[in-house]
Amino acid sequence: MNRNELETMIELYFDGELEKGKEPILFTSLAQDIEGREYFKKLNALKSSLTDTMEEFPGKLDEKILRAVGQLNERQAITFINRKVFNAVTYAFTAILLILTIFFYSRSEDYKTQFADLTREVKQQNEKLELLMNALPTVEVTGAYLRTKQIIVKSTM
Repeated sequence: MNRNELETMIELYFDGELEKGKEPILFTSLAQDIEGREYFKKLNALKSSLTDTMEEFPGKLDEKILRAVGQLNERQAITFINRKVFNAVTYAFTAILLILTIFFYSRSEDYKTQFADLTREVKQQNEKLELLMNALPTVEVTGAYLRTKQIIVKSTM
C-alpha cells in the first residue's frame, strides 16, 4: 500500500467513514509503516484536543441568532426604504434647481440685453449733447459797474 492510500484510510478512519472490513488492513499497514504511525498519532492528538475544547452548544443560541438576523433584515429594509426616499427627494431637488438655474440664466440674458441697449442710448444722447453744445454761438459776458451788479449777456452772432 502506498503512502497516499494509507493517509486517506487514516483520514477516513478518524472521520468515521472507513468500512469495518478495511480497519484490520489499516492497522496491519500501520504496524509496518513508521511514517504512517506518526501521521496516525498526530491525527489522534488533533482529534482528542478538539474534543476537549468543544463546548456544549447552548439550546437557545440558534433562536438568538435567528432573532438577530430578523432584526438586521428589518433594519436593512427600513434603511433601503429611507435610501429610496432620500434618492427621490434628492433627484426632485436637483431637477428644481436645474429649472431655476435655467430660468434665472434666461432672465439675466434679458437684463444683459436691456443694459446694452441702455448703454447705447446713453452714448447717443451724450453725442447729441456734445453736438448741441458745439453748435451754440459763443457768448460774451461783460459787467457794468460793480455797484449795480448788472451782467449783460450778448450773443456775437
